[in-house]
Amino acid sequence: MKAVFAWTMFFGSILIGVTLGAGRATASPVDGTWIIDDLVLDIFDCQTLVCGRIVGIRDANRRPTQCGMTIVWGLAPTAPSEWTGGSILDPDSSTVYRLSARLQPDGALNARIFTGIELIGKTKILRRIDLRTFPGRC
Repeated sequence: MKAVFAWTMFFGSILIGVTLGAGRATASPVDGTWIIDDLVLDIFDCQTLVCGRIVGIRDANRRPTQCGMTIVWGLAPTAPSEWTGGSILDPDSSTVYRLSARLQPDGALNARIFTGIELIGKTKILRRIDLRTFPGRC
């Protein structure tokens, strides 16, 4: 009975800590809607990391299978405007790449997409967009 009480107190204190800490969370500076190539991504916080899901696609044929897919996950902040350790899924080929990102002073988000060595990867530039103006919304 003492063991049950101890576990209850332990998990209760964790729950209280999580609940109290939740109010102190702040949004990431990259939260919002971004366009990359022909996709629009909703970038959002997911358990202290940065994730992204498809909310718009220019090609209407791809919308039924790709809209709503989370294709960015695991980006961890390393500085106020830098994230590393993430992954990105190419929704057309189902290939997963490694990902890092840096918010530029002009507001652009540079995403470094690579396999193995970051230096050998490629950079994609994301720009903020108002989803209401995008014709291929999901």
